[in-house]
Amino acid sequence: MTIFLVILSLAVLIIVHELGHFGAAKLFNIKVEKFGIGFPPKIIGKKIGETEYSINLLPLGGFVKIYGEDPEEPINEEDKARSFAHQPAWKRAVVLVAGVTMNIILGWFALTIIFTTGVPEHLMISQVADNSPAEEAGVEAGDIILKAEAGETIFTNPVRIQELIELTQTHPGETVMLTLERGEKIIETSAFVRPDPPAGQGAMGVALVNIGFPSTPFPQNIIEGTRATGSSLKLITVGFYNLITGIFTNPEIVDSVSGPIGILAIATRAGDLGIIYLMQLMALISLNLAVLNLIPFPALDGGQLIILAIEKITRREVPFRTKAIVNTVGIAALLLLMVVVTVKDVGNLLN
Repeated sequence: MTIFLVILSLAVLIIVHELGHFGAAKLFNIKVEKFGIGFPPKIIGKKIGETEYSINLLPLGGFVKIYGEDPEEPINEEDKARSFAHQPAWKRAVVLVAGVTMNIILGWFALTIIFTTGVPEHLMISQVADNSPAEEAGVEAGDIILKAEAGETIFTNPVRIQELIELTQTHPGETVMLTLERGEKIIETSAFVRPDPPAGQGAMGVALVNIGFPSTPFPQNIIEGTRATGSSLKLITVGFYNLITGIFTNPEIVDSVSGPIGILAIATRAGDLGIIYLMQLMALISLNLAVLNLIPFPALDGGQLIILAIEKITRREVPFRTKAIVNTVGIAALLLLMVVVTVKDVGNLLN
């Protein structure tokens, strides 16, 4: 069920993006030939008006085909005025940006819901040091601490960081009984409290983070959702900038990038923690898609916007052959990056 929800959520993010292009084209009376949920082969389809709507076999995403978007596509004189290629530059720009806008709106909406409902508060283990008592006890990063007990002192969910630190400080050389939640499993184990741990590791060798927060009333929930959306977009933009510039100076930076397989694995782990955590991750991925598509790179919406800007400034259409070459190089580069991160993701899963 978790994997199904993850695949469905990822598909929704792409479908919403395509719905943005679809809705803007319809708004400007530009002819839309096809709108599909999933990718071909087609399972079922029905033509309503001039648009064929379909449900397709491959579930990860969707697509929209706007008439005249492909420069090589023959255009009937009768429908010329309604083709994408013959629209004013500002209308084409709006259609291109509409997908990004929908991803931002979806991310904002999801974050606002999260602030409205709140997120269950937990103490989560974010990192386990090598050869530490926690590693020997079978503790893993991502585990939720439901209960910590030593002697007569017991702390229960939500356990606080300071409470666990206090427990180890008052019971050096003893063991702490831990009740952990890992996905749907409840695990009981014990970890030795080192009296003199290595620098930077802590008595049990774990890094901790408090997650979750209480519900936020209206209208503060909308304000917080908007703030979180803005700050996330800023951080994501900086992250993409560092990635793009770092690839040329530090190729190892690709190790920090996840492809579809890595995202699926991360999202599945988030779904195991609860639906609200999956929603939070999906909101961030939606905002990532928005920023990614605005990057002025061939084959992305941002690349097409740059071409529109050049045509507007020069008042001359960029030759089709030039567009084709640029897009081909861009797609090849994206596919190469996808192959690299996919190989890395598979290696990480196997390890």
